Amino acid sequence: MITEYDEVKAILKKHDCLNKDVEDLDEPKLLEELYSYFQADMPYGTQKARTGDPDEWIANRLEELKLVN
Repeated sequence: MITEYDEVKAILKKHDCLNKDVEDLDEPKLLEELYSYFQADMPYGTQKARTGDPDEWIANRLEELKLVN
């Protein structure tokens, strides 16, 4: 069974961004792929940037998974 950790780790590895500082994750294609992956879990207001910042939400999730510094 592939876990969320494994799937997100594969995305980061694909873009050569594994274990980078979260502030350094600014590649548009990486952010687009992460947004697509997390979209189902992200609150709707955050998805639309009305009640939260999607990039910040993703950064927080990556930190929770301990995949970024």
